[in-house]
Amino acid sequence: MMIAVGMGLTSCLKNDADDAETISYNETAISSFALSAVNRYIHTTTSAGKDSVYRQVLTVKNYPFTIDQYQRKIYNTDSLPADCDLKHVLATIGKSTYSGNIYIKSMVSDTLFVYNSSDSLDLSQTREIRVYENTLTRYRSYTLQVNKKSDSSTGSTFIWEQMSSSAEGMPADIRNEILLSEATKTGFRLTSDGGAIWTDETIGAEEDADYLPTGTVGYVSFPLDPQHHTAYHLMAGRFSQNDYMCSVWRKVTIEGEGSWSCMLNLPLPGDGETYQGYLPAADHISMIYNDACIYAILDNGKIYRSRDQGLSWQTKTSFNLPSGATDHLRAAVDEEGYIWLLKEDTGAVWRGYFNH
Repeated sequence: MMIAVGMGLTSCLKNDADDAETISYNETAISSFALSAVNRYIHTTTSAGKDSVYRQVLTVKNYPFTIDQYQRKIYNTDSLPADCDLKHVLATIGKSTYSGNIYIKSMVSDTLFVYNSSDSLDLSQTREIRVYENTLTRYRSYTLQVNKKSDSSTGSTFIWEQMSSSAEGMPADIRNEILLSEATKTGFRLTSDGGAIWTDETIGAEEDADYLPTGTVGYVSFPLDPQHHTAYHLMAGRFSQNDYMCSVWRKVTIEGEGSWSCMLNLPLPGDGETYQGYLPAADHISMIYNDACIYAILDNGKIYRSRDQGLSWQTKTSFNLPSGATDHLRAAVDEEGYIWLLKEDTGAVWRGYFNH
């Protein structure tokens, strides 16, 4: 718990702005600031169509902070996702060598609280941070502003960094190719290792196997409710009923058990009609799950996103791929939330994240 400091102590202390010529950076200054723990509460839809919310920990290293010592401002230029809980945040604050204690000013009074890295902070509003020099006669004050996107934000983009082809941390499954065997009326088989091992899959009793994709498919899976061992699986690929869009199927498993169902709005549109929000047909599709959305990277050099777990897809000009990354791409997400891209024909590798 934070320790409150009475105003009797602080009222006699001077801000270093009152005596800037006689106090230096080494005597009192914030030298570093970083978020150490931020929760996201992500809204999703269950297989039964009900709304659900689950907690996910933000990859805080993707959001560095700037300290403007001249204006005494601390802020992040890359805004946090809109679903972050800023009322309960942990932060790591560093100070210059000979600085004294760091204090956080109350949002409703002049009371000061001693900073402790294990105490939760409310950073949903602008906060004042003070760091005192050791004699407790002067302090330097900073304005802290944690920026996050609004729900209606449209300035989305991917931030990419070229990596060595031997870079550590690249997910091992980035090279996996998911191949679907010829389907029967009740199911099919999948392999991710070139056919050495196949898994038997079933489709729902009401589903039509003629709408299953064929050959190589894009595939992604992620936990829906880890506590109850519930996971979501999605696959998409070419199919015989249509040549301009993918067939998309999903499976929800509980303790590993579940069957596949078609996500297309059947029957398919007739001649001259348009199927809204479809995923275009492609010979190669790489899928990832990131920031509560599913992304599909296609051979046409475009990234498509689904916010509704594969029901509909959209692309935007701001969904950028790295220069030179046009086709033969495989993607995967590592444990820290970074997206990795591998261009199979050249071996080029990139690492990035979605700034939204």
